[in-house]
Amino acid sequence: MTTNPVENTGASSSNNKEKKKTICGACESELEPDHAGIQCIQGHHFCTECSKNIVKLFFSDPHLYIPLRCVQCHVDLNPSVFERQLTADQFDFYDQNMFALVYVKTHIGEDERLDSCPFCNFAVIHNLDYQGFLFCEHQDCGKTSCLVCRKALPPIQSDHINDEQEVEIFKHFTCQELADDKREFDSAVEFGQKVPCPSCGLAGMKDDACTHMTCPTCSQIWCYFCGKRMEDCDKKPGGTNGIYDHNHNWHANPNRCPMYFTQIQDVDERWPGDEEQCLMIFHRIRSLRLLREFVNKLGKDRVAKFEKHFHILNSCGFTMEEILNEDLTLIRGRG
Repeated sequence: MTTNPVENTGASSSNNKEKKKTICGACESELEPDHAGIQCIQGHHFCTECSKNIVKLFFSDPHLYIPLRCVQCHVDLNPSVFERQLTADQFDFYDQNMFALVYVKTHIGEDERLDSCPFCNFAVIHNLDYQGFLFCEHQDCGKTSCLVCRKALPPIQSDHINDEQEVEIFKHFTCQELADDKREFDSAVEFGQKVPCPSCGLAGMKDDACTHMTCPTCSQIWCYFCGKRMEDCDKKPGGTNGIYDHNHNWHANPNRCPMYFTQIQDVDERWPGDEEQCLMIFHRIRSLRLLREFVNKLGKDRVAKFEKHFHILNSCGFTMEEILNEDLTLIRGRG
């Protein structure tokens, strides 16, 4: 039977078009390759409507979301792809916050940080270990805010304060006492949903490809599953000493990792065959593990005080029963 070269060319062209589909990372709608939404250097795309939601996220707390990062992989965004989403009113506010970021990178020492007012664009330089209040000097604001909970203190109009104001102010002294605990909790919640590069610390969430990662900042090759540098991973003897040797015999060797999350179902039936669902399971276990470390480190009494003050541990998406008692074995059924 003679093969028709025209038909083969057409099939190849069709397959190439299929591979080049651009999908929104939030709503999963198909996009044109030259769409006007946000896109990052690692190939994550967001339609214009979802990009508007990302802009709203930035404006909800600019102090937290500067520098601008992709919401999927957390690599720094090219500012221009973000700026083209802004309205004229938004751009003025954004421009002032970006100016503060540039100032931080060029003028602030290693032992200093820039703290911004949660209610306007005023900012002030503090030492890294400063845990007090921010006294805004902007003429249209003038609020005093807590650097831990980011809430405003009650305005004091005279030399004397009433009982209600005193109670509210003393709450923020408890914030200062629990500041280190709050930072550790926030870190546990954040890094439960992403994995940092073991060399430079740039963190993000992988896509649906393999567990082999190459950091876009420092070019370190590492394993997303165990979080180790390629040089530190356990590998099969006699191989090339590359990252692929770390995947050899992973189903029996607990020191090695699968190349794809979907392979785990061959050993552990809890894991599905869908990469996205596997990623959810992985980050659930990772989150619970970090939160369990946090709770165990604080101890029962300190945890009770922390929760009574901030009311955030029981609203982090997991129950205390899950945090303390759920089986956090990543892969069951291997040696």
